[in-house]
Amino acid sequence: MPSISPAEPEAARAERLSPAGGVLVGLVCLLVSFGALASLPRATDGTEPVAIIFPPWTDGAEAVALSFAAGHRVLRSGRLSSVVVVAPTSNGQAPAVPKGAWFSLVLAGLAGCLDNPGRTEASS
Repeated sequence: MPSISPAEPEAARAERLSPAGGVLVGLVCLLVSFGALASLPRATDGTEPVAIIFPPWTDGAEAVALSFAAGHRVLRSGRLSSVVVVAPTSNGQAPAVPKGAWFSLVLAGLAGCLDNPGRTEASS
């Protein structure tokens, strides 16, 4: 059996992060996450399709139903079942976020991150 010197546990303790350091790291992670979220393209007018993001625990059928209830024309589901892609609004105004949705993003510039490449829009 390998022997453990008494100095090893002391060295391991010295490398641990203090509680204040842990809080600081957590705050920095939150700040960076909010910054990344704020930099995503938001829907400013109704001229482009929008991806509506629901919480991950929202069922796909429920997300589509909530989008329909808010007056959106649903084109398809996104890469996740909690993402719904809706058509541009006919009046050119920014679309309202349905009840229960976290936020909405314009698909332009996201290079298919939220879109499901296997499914296409239906021609109208």
